[in-house]
Amino acid sequence: MSGKSARALILINGVLLLALLTGAAVIVQSRQSSTVPKIALVPQTAGAMLWDVEHFGAAAAAEKLKCHLYWNAPTSETDVAGQISLIDKVVREKFQGLVLAPNHPLAILTALQRALVAKLPVVVVSAPLDLPASDKLGYIVNDDEKMGELAAAEVARIVQGKGNIALAGLARYAPGVKPRVLGAERFLASRFPDIHIVSRLGAAYYPSRTEDLTNGALRSHPDLKAILSFTANSTRGVHAALKSRGQLRTVQIVGCEQDTDLINHLDKGEIAAIVAEDTYRMGYEAVGLIYATLAGAPLPARSVIEPRLLTRENVKSAEMSLFTGFPR
Repeated sequence: MSGKSARALILINGVLLLALLTGAAVIVQSRQSSTVPKIALVPQTAGAMLWDVEHFGAAAAAEKLKCHLYWNAPTSETDVAGQISLIDKVVREKFQGLVLAPNHPLAILTALQRALVAKLPVVVVSAPLDLPASDKLGYIVNDDEKMGELAAAEVARIVQGKGNIALAGLARYAPGVKPRVLGAERFLASRFPDIHIVSRLGAAYYPSRTEDLTNGALRSHPDLKAILSFTANSTRGVHAALKSRGQLRTVQIVGCEQDTDLINHLDKGEIAAIVAEDTYRMGYEAVGLIYATLAGAPLPARSVIEPRLLTRENVKSAEMSLFTGFPR
């Protein structure tokens, strides 16, 4: 081969190599942009402090890990069909992971199983479901039994270990309520035999119904010293009933689950205490687990997060800010 032919061949090979490298760079860049993890967050409902705080935590993790977070929510805690529709949307649009706070422990299972069949990593937060953990399903849950114990201990302290009390917000299918009730009743029965539960009220999700039931309990038991409420909505109903009767100072309220209006009532001394879920940490850790799973790490089966007691004395502290809104 002549020197001129060799130089021509080198030039052609150089052009081909440059084209190959340019094409490879384009392909790599395209893959990098298309593989930015897109994780969905579907809480129980919109406009509630409990789930807004979860959103803050998930968003903080997503920003740190450089992944995209999609958030959408049902219209209320009872909008089961809405939550099912959102789960199906996440599967259909091929997200890389789902963080879910289920609003019904049974009705949601079929949609969740469809997600798992589609190989979508899912982390269920707040309350567990009757579905075993797997390589695609993990749980980060509130310690609901401990929540009931903390609430009961505060009631016992307020009533000085004796007297008649009521329980409100009982519901068979409300997520987390059954173990809260169990924890509270066991704690009181084992340590405070002089505290008597004289009324058990339902309506976990319906404040107006809880208000009616509370009025009935107060008429039947005018000597009630305190009411322990197991959901934010039932606490609203209890507060409304006591306020309308002028009894906010004579019958104490201890609630479970934080929300903006309830924190305001707590700050004014109209609610004695609220046991709060650490949903910020749940959201933050759930996004991190899904991100790690996409890189090949195993999905832990279950983590349990401790609740905390909010009182008028500590509710505005920096320590409790993660339970009530943006971290200070």
